[in-house]
Amino acid sequence: MKKLSCITALMAAFMMLPTACNTNTDNAQNGNQPEENKAPLVADSAINRAARFYAGMSMEGIEMGEADTKAWKEYSATIQNYLKQSKSTTDQMDSIAAADFKDFRDSIDYVFYPLSAADFLYPITLYPDADNYFLCGLEKAGSPISKNFKTDYSHYKAYRTALSTFLCSSFFITKDMNNDFANNEIDGVYSVISMLMAVKGYEIISIGYRTVNADGKLVESDETGNILEFKFFKTGSTHEQTLIYYSGNCNNKNFDPGLKKYLDTTLAQHKVGTYLKAASHFMCEEYFSMMRDIIVDNSFTVVEDDSGVPYRFFTEKYNVTLYGQYVRPGAVFGKNAYQPDLDSIYRNHPEQIHALPFRIGYNTHSNWLCARRK
Repeated sequence: MKKLSCITALMAAFMMLPTACNTNTDNAQNGNQPEENKAPLVADSAINRAARFYAGMSMEGIEMGEADTKAWKEYSATIQNYLKQSKSTTDQMDSIAAADFKDFRDSIDYVFYPLSAADFLYPITLYPDADNYFLCGLEKAGSPISKNFKTDYSHYKAYRTALSTFLCSSFFITKDMNNDFANNEIDGVYSVISMLMAVKGYEIISIGYRTVNADGKLVESDETGNILEFKFFKTGSTHEQTLIYYSGNCNNKNFDPGLKKYLDTTLAQHKVGTYLKAASHFMCEEYFSMMRDIIVDNSFTVVEDDSGVPYRFFTEKYNVTLYGQYVRPGAVFGKNAYQPDLDSIYRNHPEQIHALPFRIGYNTHSNWLCARRK
């Protein structure tokens, strides 16, 4: 795996010496051992220090002057206030999942989250113990958080701007991300996913750049690669988890044939839980039918709001449970975004609708659809 900086590589190598020279091999061999017998996992100190810093959690190990320290503390207070609002939502989401999704939650080993942008909070809340997570969006991978590390006010302002809507309302605004994730301070999802991992109590082992070849295989790349591979674990755990972020347009016209092969092969090997939120109603349109078909054909469960795969595509192969309230989508999403069959169920069969006590997605009055494969 290509290390992201010489300093990080040397630090990681030094930290690994006391435990094991072949950590990955040992973990594979110990995969079926009880948690307490597995070799401890080793986090990359530089990446995690930077992630905690930008998450407003800790300035430990960071030397700053008085003015920068004061600015960081103000920034930290703002970010922590945003996080309290998002935590209220994720806590309620976790409560519903724990109560209603007991039949599949713990068995999902692969989480598929198209049109995710940098959202790590919600899939990890829904499925905290999955082995693999696949996220994708238009936003590019970006530069290493430890390489682009700064302690000046403009950097804090950029993170605050990029995260405010997401942490307060649960979604990123596409047109805003064109600026928020493409500037001198934040040039992609690398740093934001890293800091959200810190927020949720996870530590990063490594982050590598990848591309997918014509055969549908992930191969190593330099920083021009459009795929990030995060290896991470929950603090105190020995369960190594993997997150793949793919940067690219996944409509029919631009769908990478290599990615299509990768997904067809990979998803067929796992018990897949698909998650969709604030997905711009793209999968109501025929120009997004390839991604829609991948979801319907390969998922064991789908949890989404109405901006994802339309209800009618689940009626044959899935049992569907509905939550919350259905509100007609805004005109900005086009005429095909409205689902009259779904609207009819919400209006005419209220006894079938479960409560949803939190906002998720675009509308203040939100909804969830949980589809279980028959």
